[in-house]
Amino acid sequence: MRYKNLSYGVLATATMWGMAAGSALGQGTGTGDPSAPLEILRTARQKATSSQLNATNIATGGNNIGIVITIVFAVVGIALAGFSAVKLYKAAQDDNAREDSGRSLAGLVIGSAITILGVIIGVVTTYMTGQTA
Repeated sequence: MRYKNLSYGVLATATMWGMAAGSALGQGTGTGDPSAPLEILRTARQKATSSQLNATNIATGGNNIGIVITIVFAVVGIALAGFSAVKLYKAAQDDNAREDSGRSLAGLVIGSAITILGVIIGVVTTYMTGQTA
């Protein structure tokens, strides 16, 4: 018999005996109320029927979040396009700042695209589907 692994064997045996004893003691003498799970289920059903979490409220909240995201993208696109337009104008006026014109032009195009997409998505979801915020 190997004595260097004896402590692991003792720990494993004690764990198994402890789990078995806990399971046996947890069974009790049967003094619990057998209708307790039914009461818990009844309470849970009552709370679920009075809840505001239903498909209509979820769809309304999702539409509102979508509208807010669309507005944020449109505002960010307008800001990016405006800032890039100002930088492009300054680069066109100054002969030494020609290297900034490419980045400014790219920012203007990207900002305009974000704004256009935000406005198109907003118009489609609001007017074409007949849903208003």
